[in-house]
Amino acid sequence: MKRVVYQALVAFLFVVTLPSCKHEIPKEAKYIPKEASFVLALDPGQMKDKLQKGGINVDTLLSKVFKSDSIDMRDKAKLEELKNNAGINWSNKIFVFGLQKTHADNSLSNSFSLLGGLEDAAKLEAYLKKQEETKGREIKKEKDYRYLINNEGSMLAWNDQQVIVTIYTHNLKPVYDTITMSFKKPPHLNTEEEMKREVDHYFTQKIKESMADLSVFSDMFKEKADGYAFTSANSSLAALSMMPFQLPKLEELVKDNYVTATLSFEDGKILAKSTSYTNQLLSSVLKQYAGPTVNLSMLDHYPSQNINAIMLAAFNPEIFGGLLKQLEVEGLANNFLEKSGLSSQDLYKSLKGDIAVIVSDFGMAATEPEAKQDERSMIRKKPVGRMILTAPVGDKVSFAKLMDKAVEQGFLVKQKNVYKAGNLLSIAGMYIMADDKNLVVASDSVTYSEYMAQTSKVAINKEALDRFKGKSTVFYFDVANTLNGFTKETKGNFQQSLKTAKNTFKDVLATSDNFDGKSIKAQLEIRMQNEKQNSLVTLTSLITDIAVDMRVQAKKEREIEEKMFLGGVPPIIRTN
Repeated sequence: MKRVVYQALVAFLFVVTLPSCKHEIPKEAKYIPKEASFVLALDPGQMKDKLQKGGINVDTLLSKVFKSDSIDMRDKAKLEELKNNAGINWSNKIFVFGLQKTHADNSLSNSFSLLGGLEDAAKLEAYLKKQEETKGREIKKEKDYRYLINNEGSMLAWNDQQVIVTIYTHNLKPVYDTITMSFKKPPHLNTEEEMKREVDHYFTQKIKESMADLSVFSDMFKEKADGYAFTSANSSLAALSMMPFQLPKLEELVKDNYVTATLSFEDGKILAKSTSYTNQLLSSVLKQYAGPTVNLSMLDHYPSQNINAIMLAAFNPEIFGGLLKQLEVEGLANNFLEKSGLSSQDLYKSLKGDIAVIVSDFGMAATEPEAKQDERSMIRKKPVGRMILTAPVGDKVSFAKLMDKAVEQGFLVKQKNVYKAGNLLSIAGMYIMADDKNLVVASDSVTYSEYMAQTSKVAINKEALDRFKGKSTVFYFDVANTLNGFTKETKGNFQQSLKTAKNTFKDVLATSDNFDGKSIKAQLEIRMQNEKQNSLVTLTSLITDIAVDMRVQAKKEREIEEKMFLGGVPPIIRTN
């Protein structure tokens, strides 16, 4: 696993320093099936230009990652050969897409593919014939493409323009025999043939079957960015059809909902912007039950100057009733709840629709070890922090019904008009207080008392607060503050990586708007400590340090193995 992670890090560094390309709607869309659950795209050209302005190129990166031992030189040579002799067009966008399919026996298959440009197919074939992993394997020819089965579950296919690497899995479930009352081994499955059919479809599908026919997918490339992402709810339709209990209109509610996003590395920050496109039925529900904006006053009196994270949300609780009506299951839900003396309205009307979660003072605290020791190294550490979750009450009668039901079940106890955590929840470390105005879950009684006293004034980044105004949901995470709390006394094999990480990230700020009649827009911003340097340059330095630390750790492990097994590491140990 470490080797896979390391290779992925090096591949990222390698890709983003490759030659640049022109911005245009990608022709590769015709190879991506319309039913793909997700698509990720990376524009190495955009990123390469930003790295070059920051004084980074592929040679300086590789020289830092790869040192001077024989294994380093071998790995470096492999990357250079891939760059220069594999016939790949490194100027094109690189795509990753995935599909999940539900089969007649309710089993699931997953395929993940990497799609890139090809400028010389003959050069690629010559390259494959020389590699240890693929040397000797037969290259087969179809009408529209050639392919090579690398090993069970993966294959490489290409034509004159594109190359696709696919990993395919299909896990069959044991079948229960009601006569013998035992599970039987599933029938043999030819995953190689299934994978072949899947990849064949990529090269032969019609335009109307591909992403090239989907305007929301193509339109996102009109915005200049370093990366793109697309997700579709349609991949879940097959799974819905396999449900033992079919909900009316559920498929109509889920079908044709899409999310597109762009990723840009700017000076001092990484910026991601997303747009959620909803179908006509879901849009009508969102429009009818439009939500409010977040209540910032819920933050005002939190008793700490050391905030780690904030989450605020505001919604119209009636939207849950609207969804039940659209799905035509409101009566069924009420019949199910009737025995307990509740209704579906009691569930969603009990709260007003404002929720705030605040976390602070994260760090590592010393605790007594099981056997008392004077040595500092024997003292165990555990994460500590403070937290408040608060939600104003909506309909008081509905809320009281829910709380009384929790009292009956033993989860809560009632003292006059106040609900508190019962023994089980108290043992679990949950401090709960609720009345006819607020439901509050706190990390401890002191934090609760100080918060409710409203005598403190919270310290929050004013710029972040201004960004919260008018939003339906917000999230804030102080990365630098949190890392400092957890890594002050950290010792291990990744000291340089941890040091660089603390000096890299400042905070994360995410916001989402309400439905505007057509879509829902959201934005994620990861802010860096260095506000003047391009964030890709800053991030590349961190990833490079991680790759270096991983290589150093791998070298240490090899040296230990060589000392333990003078005759070489046994294959079974090496495999595991």
